[in-house]
Amino acid sequence: MRLSTVIFLSSLSLTHATGWYPVDSKQEIPSEIVPYTKGQEVTFGCIQRNIDNGEHKFDEKENIIYGPFPTCKETGKPLAFKYGINEDINCTIQFTDELYHLFQLYLHEDAPFSCRLPLSSDVLSIEKGGASIPLTFNIRGSLSESHIDIDHSMNVLITKPANNDPKQFTFVSAIAYGAGTNTTRAVIGDQVTMTFAVRWLDQLTPVDSNRGQKLPYQDGFYRFPTSFVPISYSLFYFYLLLTSFISGMAVIAFSYKWISLKITKHKYMPVDDESKQD
Repeated sequence: MRLSTVIFLSSLSLTHATGWYPVDSKQEIPSEIVPYTKGQEVTFGCIQRNIDNGEHKFDEKENIIYGPFPTCKETGKPLAFKYGINEDINCTIQFTDELYHLFQLYLHEDAPFSCRLPLSSDVLSIEKGGASIPLTFNIRGSLSESHIDIDHSMNVLITKPANNDPKQFTFVSAIAYGAGTNTTRAVIGDQVTMTFAVRWLDQLTPVDSNRGQKLPYQDGFYRFPTSFVPISYSLFYFYLLLTSFISGMAVIAFSYKWISLKITKHKYMPVDDESKQD
């Protein structure tokens, strides 16, 4: 077989191996996605686990059971995000016996704290067979026989399509990870305030696009640039306008002061007063 033929067949193989992620319950590219609106509350479900071994819980149809994030004392509801809004969220959770033992599993890395974000804002979209994006909370800390020490500070990075088209307000990827140097000690019955710094990335331009057909949003590698500044376009333009405004005011103030000094130094008078002196 000729080398050119081998290369051609290899390229075909790679082309067929390339697929879209995420897919729906039918393993197909999701086609009916109801976009989110900016500021809309984004709720999500997390895998329910057995506290003895960390294994998934299953329903009668052998489907993995998902449930809400632990309830935040501040709102009386599970943790949720506002679509496209950068914010810092405090969520005080109560460590019941079950939750405490689950956190032991998370800290010991016996099981991941796995959640999922619905690709569509449609109610019960996942239950209807829709696609979702995984969101794993990488909680860190240490544990002992008497207590656990939790890094209560977490960054949450959510990537959205880069074109800021309201028709494509959905998710590309998401991750949450511990990012603090301080921990909170807890035992069963304690309350711990977790701080989540939620940041939305809308400035990542995908590269290595492989597909030409219609997709929910542009495919490719949403890669961090080598000189990456984690700031959204909207925030960038706000700071740019603010900087321009402050610079303009500074120029006006300097010019006014310079003109005033010039008038005082040379004792300039209005035209009418000068004509009277003549």
